[in-house]
Amino acid sequence: MGKIAEYQKNYTNEDTAQGYAAAVYTFMDFIYGKQREKRCATDEEKTTYEKLVDKYLKEKRDYPDDLTKFAVSLHARSPLSARQTFNCVNGFFNYYDRELSTKDEKFIRRRLPKGHVQSIEKDMDTETIRTILQHVDVKGKALILVLASSGMRINEALSLPLDDIDFKAKPAVITIRGENSKNGDNRITFMSEEAKQAVNEWLKVRADYIRGAANKNNGLVKSGRGNLKSGEDDGRLFPFSDQNASMLWNNALVKAGLLTHDKTTNRIQLHYHQLRKFFISQLALIVSKEIPETLAGHSGYLTDAYRRYTKKQLAEEYLKGQHLLTIQAPKELQEIETEFKAKMQNHSEIIEDLIKEKIQMKQQIQEWAKLSLSLKEITQALIDRLPNDEREELIKCIIDDESIKKNIYLEPDGTKIIQI
Repeated sequence: MGKIAEYQKNYTNEDTAQGYAAAVYTFMDFIYGKQREKRCATDEEKTTYEKLVDKYLKEKRDYPDDLTKFAVSLHARSPLSARQTFNCVNGFFNYYDRELSTKDEKFIRRRLPKGHVQSIEKDMDTETIRTILQHVDVKGKALILVLASSGMRINEALSLPLDDIDFKAKPAVITIRGENSKNGDNRITFMSEEAKQAVNEWLKVRADYIRGAANKNNGLVKSGRGNLKSGEDDGRLFPFSDQNASMLWNNALVKAGLLTHDKTTNRIQLHYHQLRKFFISQLALIVSKEIPETLAGHSGYLTDAYRRYTKKQLAEEYLKGQHLLTIQAPKELQEIETEFKAKMQNHSEIIEDLIKEKIQMKQQIQEWAKLSLSLKEITQALIDRLPNDEREELIKCIIDDESIKKNIYLEPDGTKIIQI
């Protein structure tokens, strides 16, 4: 086993492991010239990169100088991508005892591009997604609708086991396990009714797709250029690689006439990650932003939100904005439903205020009743304790009060009594 493959074993997340390998390949291309025909290395090319890594580690090269020049070469990339590539390369060579001094590392990091993401993206709105959906097959439709209505990352969707979806719940519940999430935290999210229907259609042909994919791979396996597919034992909802997912997306953009690249970074201006942004922005129009951020797995929100909301409450909040995550419903219907829900919310608030007011009035009346009873008891007790002559005098003082006069009655012995 080569050093790159050995290093990848440190990471259980497949995308993370591949990211490190891709960064090392890029560094080797910079040092020895490009070895790949395409973005993804073939098995034969991977073997070449393993040999180049061994060669590099044996040679007495100036690693800090090589990495400095490499950092400068990354200026064609966005600052975030450049930093990630640098970190991956440096982490890999640190593992094999090529370490930078603190001084060298600070110097090299200053050579990396400054700022944040520079690519100018296009808007990912409902109309754009609807256009893309017209140019994908049944599995592509299911994948895109699940991503747009759940806020999942593409690698989370591609590693999602079928068993981790509760189709009977409303809305359907998706459990994302820590080993498949970016931050290592378990969480739940939901998919829209529209996405659920698309997934059900995909599941009708999923087994045929798996068998077909296995058969297509037989030739590559025999020639030693491919690995044996897992076949029908693959328990994932979407049993294909991220390369296949990228190809699916890019082909749809081409057919829809939407494939464009940023002039500075050359990055595609419409990509899967924007479906995640679409999810957060749309749901945040109806409910607290904390809800979509939590469901999407942004670590700054997870702990606090899960402390405040139950699974049932999260589902209820999701359902309030589900119509804005429904792609293929007419725009007019979405607007009507949004207006209806807004009015219903307003009515609910009015009713809630009336109920609160009624409760407060009831409590106040009860307090008054208690106070009235208390005064009545005290007054009657004081009158009862008076001598007869003083009691008669008191009655004479208040006898003209009509509200009291009607409460005066005579005892059998002729004594006048005031009933409070």
